[in-house]
Amino acid sequence: MGKQKPLTKVLLLEDDPTISLLYSGILQKHGMEVTSFTEIKTALEYLAENHLHTENIVLTDLQLPDGNGLEFVREIRKINKHIPIVVITSTEDPKLIIEVMKEHVQEYIIKPVIPDELISRIKYQLSNKENDYEYSEYEREKILSLEKLLDWYAYKNSRIKKGDLNSQEMHKNLFYGLRTSLAQGAGFGVLTQLIDVIKAMPKAEGGGVILDADILSILEENALYSKKVLDRFTEIEDVIFDRIELQLVSPFVIFNEMLSLKDELKSILALRDQTLLVPEYKFKELGSQKILLNKVFFRKVIHELLLNAMRFSQSSSKIYAMLNLDSDGIYLSIVNSLGDEQFAKNGIPNEYLDLIFEPFFRLNKNIYEKHGSLDFGIGLSFVMQTIIRFGGSISALNLVDHTSDVKETKVEFKIFLPYSSSEK
Repeated sequence: MGKQKPLTKVLLLEDDPTISLLYSGILQKHGMEVTSFTEIKTALEYLAENHLHTENIVLTDLQLPDGNGLEFVREIRKINKHIPIVVITSTEDPKLIIEVMKEHVQEYIIKPVIPDELISRIKYQLSNKENDYEYSEYEREKILSLEKLLDWYAYKNSRIKKGDLNSQEMHKNLFYGLRTSLAQGAGFGVLTQLIDVIKAMPKAEGGGVILDADILSILEENALYSKKVLDRFTEIEDVIFDRIELQLVSPFVIFNEMLSLKDELKSILALRDQTLLVPEYKFKELGSQKILLNKVFFRKVIHELLLNAMRFSQSSSKIYAMLNLDSDGIYLSIVNSLGDEQFAKNGIPNEYLDLIFEPFFRLNKNIYEKHGSLDFGIGLSFVMQTIIRFGGSISALNLVDHTSDVKETKVEFKIFLPYSSSEK
């Protein structure tokens, strides 16, 4: 006889006895054990005694007679940061939804609840591992950041439409917010939003618009930024659809490209007093071995990786670009420290090491923004697709540097490029 699957245990908080009975019946029909409460007080008493040691998931309403369900969610998170929480409520207030989701709630279901949907969402959450919750929380934080920006913009725009154009402070905040959103990869959205701002501007005789110089400047910046993004998309398409020509080049050519970039990036390195170290190499012993690649696109790849290293490294830190020769090809490594406190101690979480190459994935939205790079979540995707086109591979990994008195975690982007089969 096979081993019996353990029951899924659900903690349910719903003040309406009829609805509570309905939910319990649905859950029990699908083999779940339900512990239900109709008041926050008794549910909190249960938490104090039980500490959610036996429950697998929590279902809660928000509007309760003796308090706010949001506070109950916060109490749960003090006890257990990873247990899935599903909020079921009749409110559709965006601000409340945002506040709830900030507490790392996995699901938000608007009443009336469809039984199949409820079961489907519960099963989905229970099928995820702990690191999936952490990832979904991270993605949700990015969405929340955008929601906050949009709410703020809507308020500012409403003030402009009402004719409140005399507040210099309001304009400063507006321009700062738009520039910040640009730096965080929202160039296209800013262009769209600016159209509404321009429409609300005072009209000149003949129907023309009196355009503020600052707004014109932001329009130009965003247009340039958007063009760069579109150009990068075009480059990715060129790589994916084999539109780039490959040439046979020696490792010496690759080394020279790295040295050339070191000189080109001096001014950007100086922004935060960083140093790029490229060790000297002797390639006389390589003979006729060659790598098949496109020099222009290879340079773009290394440029992107070096910018990435500079953006996320600590000030006054060293960045290493190294070549290692192997019998089958060459390894190119770019190693840097991690300036973000979130990752400085233990490195990039393992579950992110592959995700960072996915389109539109951004490890951190709060980055140093003076490098002139495209913070649109497509840079590393371009890098990976290009390296694959060259017949190579790329990976990211965490390293622990033991060369100094204090151990330091660093990240390495490691590229392998094989020798051309005709040159081995």
